[in-house]
Amino acid sequence: MSAPVNVPSPGAVSAFCPHRRRAMLALLSMAAWPGAQAAAGASFPAKPISLVVSLQAGSGSDVASRRVAERMSARLGVPVPVENAPGAGGVVGASKVFNARPDGHTLGALNNGLVCLVPNLKDRPAFDIGQLTPIGMVAELPSVLVVSAGLPVQTLAELVALSHRKPGALSYGSVGMGSPQHVAMEMLKKATGADIVHVPYKGGPQSVADVVAGQIAATWIAIPVAMPFVKSGQLKAIATGGTSRSAQLPTVPTLREAGVADFTYLPWIGFFGPPALPEPVRGTLHAALQEALHDAATAAALAASGLDVRPMSVADFAQRCTAERREMAAVLKQLELG
Repeated sequence: MSAPVNVPSPGAVSAFCPHRRRAMLALLSMAAWPGAQAAAGASFPAKPISLVVSLQAGSGSDVASRRVAERMSARLGVPVPVENAPGAGGVVGASKVFNARPDGHTLGALNNGLVCLVPNLKDRPAFDIGQLTPIGMVAELPSVLVVSAGLPVQTLAELVALSHRKPGALSYGSVGMGSPQHVAMEMLKKATGADIVHVPYKGGPQSVADVVAGQIAATWIAIPVAMPFVKSGQLKAIATGGTSRSAQLPTVPTLREAGVADFTYLPWIGFFGPPALPEPVRGTLHAALQEALHDAATAAALAASGLDVRPMSVADFAQRCTAERREMAAVLKQLELG
């Protein structure tokens, strides 16, 4: 069994922490020079743009990011290499983006768990993820609850029943405290009464490997990542998280069809820049992202991978982040995690 990762507990955010001080200095610098933003936009991009993916290579977020980065590179005229920086539920990658120079040459591909859940946890990072600059939504990642092929269950109801017969014996994997998988499973446990123990990992591939090996019972993963294992019989898919059935898994019921009313689990990924990113630079990046998402070949490749492309304006994306962050605050309090 892969070694679980202990997620750090940095404690409450201090008004005097160095992360906040850097962000404030960046804001003051831009305000002190009215022509700074225009100059930044005119000279951008001046070098390759690093796209930090907060999850491991091979994850659904990684697959989507690489496709989009390739097309954005063609539009921007500079390389857009992907840098995987997993760990602590995505906080490691977000920290890299937060502390980068606000010149647009470092971006983050971050999921909604990191952007909307982590800031509401009791033990949150010592920097304000909410200060990151929204660039745009990329895609939703329909996900599926999978169990080990050797586990004697075929449905969600049978998984819950088995957990009752063997209290404390079953476990599930996630990519860390406050990750979408963690919160979704805790909500599911609360709704069904299932007795399944949380095991945090550094990344999704390790947790999937342990489900395949039978070391843990279950995990949530993006459908594109799950498909090879499901087709080979190494994993069993027992429920999907969307509002309707997946075209790739048409025989697998949604959570609602499986008996959990008003429950969905639909992770998404978006691009973000450091705090105080100049508006002209954000505009250039947003335009490149929209062009990539509307490119027929890129959109088709993402759809073929089971991803639902969701282009939207900067304002709509920022509003979605704010609204979901508020909703998740209430959910985490209910789960005694926030």
